[in-house]
Amino acid sequence: MPRPNTTFEVTIRAIQGRMLLKPSKELNLIIMGILGRALARYQDICLHLVVAASNHMHLLITAPSVEMLANFMRDVNSSLAREAGRLYHWKEKFWGRRYTAIPILDEARLIERAVYLLSHGCKEGLVLRPSDWPGVNCVDAVTRGKKLEGIWYDRTKKYEAARVGINCRPGEYSTKYEVPLSPLPCFKDLSPSEQRARYRAMVADIERETRKKFAHGGRRILGVRGILKMRPHHRPDKIKRKPAPLCHCSDYDRWREYRDNYRWFVELYRVASRRLRAGELTVQFPYNCFPPRLAFNVPDPPPG
Repeated sequence: MPRPNTTFEVTIRAIQGRMLLKPSKELNLIIMGILGRALARYQDICLHLVVAASNHMHLLITAPSVEMLANFMRDVNSSLAREAGRLYHWKEKFWGRRYTAIPILDEARLIERAVYLLSHGCKEGLVLRPSDWPGVNCVDAVTRGKKLEGIWYDRTKKYEAARVGINCRPGEYSTKYEVPLSPLPCFKDLSPSEQRARYRAMVADIERETRKKFAHGGRRILGVRGILKMRPHHRPDKIKRKPAPLCHCSDYDRWREYRDNYRWFVELYRVASRRLRAGELTVQFPYNCFPPRLAFNVPDPPPG
């Protein structure tokens, strides 16, 4: 089981690979507003990097516990499904399945996953430079210190005002949120300028590889105009599917130790869960987990 303050690569995907996160100015502000509000509510969560492709989103997050991570992602997923569904007129199930959170156990793999996130749009042949991606990304924030901001819409207050006949002005029930990015754990001892220099080096390598692969390889780049022409309800003919790794780790012995510990944790959790559901309310669960919720029972009324 991941230890407290573990860094995770978190991924959420739209149902059937549909382009329900297609970049647009309005959706970009919505996504950043949702993330900003969630970070304000869960201040112990550290968001390091974020990128939203047309049908999925990646985040690098350090969380003090898996329960807080689950609560954070619950708020993000539910809000984003409602707002993007409203924007693109999608009334069915929005996410294909629950988010995946893969722990990152060492610095080498952390840098590798950071490069992977920053290269979105380039590795697929959509843009030549990471900063050209028209959707949500943090390239300018980590390389130049640009602030990330978004807008949160309070639909509840707007609905209540409309219900009693109050005319709402545009933007009246919206709040601007900043999205603070925390340094990667391996960068925490570096100054901001040194961190930006590291990120700029990563981006330069990505751009060099992209030009080598596409610009000089005879393969065509789709470009921003082609990306913005995508239809949000479009369903791709084929979707790349492969099992998510148990963790990101460069050392095999450490990976095997994590696997064995995880299997032991799962067995302890299952035993404790069976005992809890059997009525043993004082059962102890493994460290750094949260027990399953019990059914709500209405107590019997007092006699007389």
